[in-house]
Amino acid sequence: MRELEDRLRRLAINDAQSIDAMLTPGEPPPKGCDLEPHAAALVRVGVLIALDGPAASFEWATATALAEGATPEELVGVLVTAGPLVGSAHVVSAAPRLARALGYDIDDALERIEPAV
Repeated sequence: MRELEDRLRRLAINDAQSIDAMLTPGEPPPKGCDLEPHAAALVRVGVLIALDGPAASFEWATATALAEGATPEELVGVLVTAGPLVGSAHVVSAAPRLARALGYDIDDALERIEPAV
C-alpha cells in the first residue's frame, strides 16, 4: 500500500523522473500497477473514445484488444459505457472508427438507413 501511495504522490506532484519511468509507451507498468492485458486493452479503447482519437489508433487498439481476447460486444460496450461520461459527440464520432476497426462496412450500413418520416 505504501508503494502505491508513493506512486500516486509522485504523479500528483508531477515528478518528471517518476512520470517518465511510469508512463513510457511500450514499457511494462511498475509492479502493482499492471492490469490484465484484456482489461488494459479495453481501457485503451475507452481512452481513445474520450480523446476523440484518430482512426489509425482505433485500428491498433481494437486489433490489440481482440488479440487479448476482447469481443466485439465488449468493445461496443466500452463505447456505450463511456457515453454518459464523455458525451454523445464523442460517442457519435468514435462509433464509425470503432466499426471500421472491427471490420464493419459502416459506409454501406449508413447508406441503407431509411430516413425518418
